Amino acid sequence: LSPPCDMDSSSSEEFYQAVHHAEQTFRKMESYLKQQQLCDVILIAGDRKIPAHRLVLSSVSDYFAAMFTSDVCEAKLYSFPFFSSRYDPKTDTWTMVAPLSMPRDAVGVCLLGDKLYAVGGYDGQTYLNTMESYDPQTNEWTQMASLNIGRAGACVVVIKQP
Repeated sequence: LSPPCDMDSSSSEEFYQAVHHAEQTFRKMESYLKQQQLCDVILIAGDRKIPAHRLVLSSVSDYFAAMFTSDVCEAKLYSFPFFSSRYDPKTDTWTMVAPLSMPRDAVGVCLLGDKLYAVGGYDGQTYLNTMESYDPQTNEWTQMASLNIGRAGACVVVIKQP
């Protein structure tokens, strides 16, 4: 603590300032994370399991803040699996497929020809202007031309030309 600051001499109160408190707090949090201590959430991305702190995730992401503070069923889960899969209604089965180059919420999606297009979206901090196409024959996503501005929740449609 730093020494008391000069204050009104008529007051009997003293004010102390913790000079390096925030820095020390973040170092301690980082240490807990590296040692996987006090982690109360496990994020699953593909085959990776990532221990995390609910408080930290909520502080840096509106998505996680909403999930952990709202009455949604996911808020009561211990882990959140993030994976890409496709459904085949003929066989009633799900199959793992290649993931997008970046995770995105509120992405616009459409089918054009034999390819699926993912347009824009939100990554928790930024409205995305990126677009990718998925080829089910090769199980690959390809970057396409970017949008002029980032957007999320956009309706994406294909209009057949006469």
